[in-house]
Amino acid sequence: MNATHFRSLKTIDNSFRLVRLVMLAIIAGSLAFALGIAYWAFNSVEHSRQRVYVMEGGKSIMLALAQEHNMNRPAEAKDHLRVFMRLLFDLEPDERQISKSIEQATYLGDRLSVVRLYTDLKEKGYYTRLMQGDVHQKVEVELEGIQIDMTQSPYPFKLKGKQLLVRSTSLTVRNLEVEGFLIDVARTDNNPHGFMVEKFQITNNQDIETIARTPQLSE
Repeated sequence: MNATHFRSLKTIDNSFRLVRLVMLAIIAGSLAFALGIAYWAFNSVEHSRQRVYVMEGGKSIMLALAQEHNMNRPAEAKDHLRVFMRLLFDLEPDERQISKSIEQATYLGDRLSVVRLYTDLKEKGYYTRLMQGDVHQKVEVELEGIQIDMTQSPYPFKLKGKQLLVRSTSLTVRNLEVEGFLIDVARTDNNPHGFMVEKFQITNNQDIETIARTPQLSE
């Protein structure tokens, strides 16, 4: 072989090496691109999972981080119970208002507990006496009166409050102590906190005092 032939072989070998380097560079670049896309997608999914949307007042939407959401869960549980109690015990002497409040309460508590309580009071004539006596019933529940064990699920709770029966001539104050369990459920427009009250029962509903009221005379 002459020198020209050797130079040609060397040129071909160099060309093959260059092609291999280019192919390796392309493969490495493709792998790096694919890994980058996978990393970005994973981070996007994780980031989206850390976002929760909480209805505030049924109108606006508040965005919160999952960590903050978990930290606020006990506060949400207490507020859920306060709303539930108001629906059950903030009643006017109006049959439609009573029925609507009880219906809304079934979104926050299991239907068995709510309907059982409503049926029991209705059969005893409780709601009829409210309407006939023009009695306005209110409930007072302070956050300090709510105890919830959030370390186990379902979450057992106990709640202490006051029940007020407002008549034109008197005000009756009663103890109102209840207990039951909370479970996590999906958030909905009718249940923005994502809790459900289970096995709800009244444990104490005794009268504390009755205060005479002086009717207000119109001029």
